[in-house]
Amino acid sequence: MTSTEHQSPSNLRGPDAPEWARLEDLSRTRLLDTPSEERFDRITRLAQNLFGVSAASVSLIAENRQYLKSFVGTLSRDSDRRDAFCAETIKSAETMIVENARTDERFRDSPLVTGNPHIMFYAGRPLTGPGGTHVGTFCIVDQSPRSFDAEQQKILEDLTQIIQREMNLSWDIDYGARTQRAMLPLTPPAPAGYSLATCFYPAFGLSGDFYDLGTTGSGHFRITVGDAMGKGVGPGLVAGAAHSAFVNTGWDADPASILRYVSDRLDETLTRAGSYATVFHAEIDPATGSGLYSDAGQGLTHILRADNTMERLPPTGPPLGLVPGGTWDQRPFTLSPGEAILIPTDGLLDLHGGDLSRLAAAMPDCRTADDPDTTLKKLCDRRGKVVVLDDITAVLFRRAPEEP
Repeated sequence: MTSTEHQSPSNLRGPDAPEWARLEDLSRTRLLDTPSEERFDRITRLAQNLFGVSAASVSLIAENRQYLKSFVGTLSRDSDRRDAFCAETIKSAETMIVENARTDERFRDSPLVTGNPHIMFYAGRPLTGPGGTHVGTFCIVDQSPRSFDAEQQKILEDLTQIIQREMNLSWDIDYGARTQRAMLPLTPPAPAGYSLATCFYPAFGLSGDFYDLGTTGSGHFRITVGDAMGKGVGPGLVAGAAHSAFVNTGWDADPASILRYVSDRLDETLTRAGSYATVFHAEIDPATGSGLYSDAGQGLTHILRADNTMERLPPTGPPLGLVPGGTWDQRPFTLSPGEAILIPTDGLLDLHGGDLSRLAAAMPDCRTADDPDTTLKKLCDRRGKVVVLDDITAVLFRRAPEEP
């Protein structure tokens, strides 16, 4: 079901929808007051050149103002709604054409006609929000009167449909991302004497990362962190399939057996999808801190030792789906009092320039900070850092120091 199928009653859709429903729909687009985006800007530039007009825009009509999400030419990003041609366009399902604004009684006294930008010609079509109301327009304007024939109207309609598809895709991805977040496993309580922190930062709405945490039937704490190849919708679907396969194991086998079980069920699917997934899976006995892990090509897990040294746990086999019929070893590790294990996906490595030594240098606070969750989220936060176009996920599991 697409975003535009998250339907409201028919009388709350289209040009006749009440204003409250339209404003709610505009809010759901999450486009108002956001910066220009190239996917829209390339269409407004194309329209300006195709029609030989002075300006083109993607307009959003808020309660009292018009906001231009994208524009080219001598237009203002914000203007008063009561003066906007587009505020009239959203009242109709058809293209609104004003060949000469000075002879049109609706607009001849508008300050946009009598003053800057001195609009004489206008043609615009409505754009709908996820609930089906008219939230804005795609339009072209010029400072000279002109006619606008049927062929030109068809071109404007086709360009509007391209913009509408881009808007629909954004809403679908946003809805999918919110659904994905709602389906993330609830973070369980950490075992006595331990603390637990997580971060999950998708790069483009839907994430190709996944994680799961909990307790096995034998009382061991389990941690699974995975990363499907790529970014966006496809990897998000692969990540969902991989996560489901892990859940279906029941979690009570040893780490290597769990990876083999998941591989047997995913190999054909991953081959058809042309994808693979890296995964780290471990279980730890809280009473002793001893654990076992298997790593399918992830290779980024670090144990933060109490003496301020770090140990990186190497992979024990290939990524899932990369080598059909692959097998994985499992290896022991130990968390002594005051030590921690940090399991990130490679987005965190990218955030540190792809340099393992830089990543390692950023980790020590995760072992000692009073608030491990805030510290981990700060480590993973891409804001104000280098541009990283990858999902970032990490799990931090800490054992408390011994009481003095």
